[in-house]
Amino acid sequence: MARALTDAESGDERRIAPRIRNRNSQVRHTVGFTGPGGAGKTTLIDELVLRFLRDNPEGRIAILSHDPSLAGAGALLGDRATMIYSQDDRVFMRSLATRSQAGGLSPATARCLQILKHAGFDLVIVETVGVGQEAMPFSRSLVDKSVLVMGPDYGSRLQLQKIAMLDVADIVVVNKFDLPGAKTAAAEIEQRLARNQRGQLLISTVAKRHGNAGVDQLFHKVMS
Repeated sequence: MARALTDAESGDERRIAPRIRNRNSQVRHTVGFTGPGGAGKTTLIDELVLRFLRDNPEGRIAILSHDPSLAGAGALLGDRATMIYSQDDRVFMRSLATRSQAGGLSPATARCLQILKHAGFDLVIVETVGVGQEAMPFSRSLVDKSVLVMGPDYGSRLQLQKIAMLDVADIVVVNKFDLPGAKTAAAEIEQRLARNQRGQLLISTVAKRHGNAGVDQLFHKVMS
């Protein structure tokens, strides 16, 4: 699997196609997570992995994580160091450098996802780097469901009008709900989503708190 993803990242089409053809199992769910840096995406995903492993004794999960490329120094690729529950034999994690591409993903993301989707995983999670207001990294052809993770510190209500993902995300998460101003933030975001009239779901979480009811709710919605 690691070699196949390396081929995909390098763009070696001659090697990629046979690897995909030799794998027939289709993934059940692909879910994309995005949001600004510091919103708690990595911690939230790790808590979801814990619940997946607990509820699916035979299940396998893949995580495609992205890190920004630092000028002249490659990428940190450090998300796996902070993910405790993802260090499990039933979890396959791969980090991709963005290679300075804007929007939160790598030029190789779609190619790598094609391989993971045919590798028999029950769930594939894609995590972007921290993104800005204009980013809309996920299309329906890329993932089945998209989740926008925000903190309560996005700024004024006017700033909400500029966040493009609020128009397209299937689920919006207000993480760090234990912080001051979180309830106000959730109310403002709920009003913003209501204007879209798309039936988007808003969930409040405290990812760092084990057994958080909001994370439980998010897990069930992601897997449904």
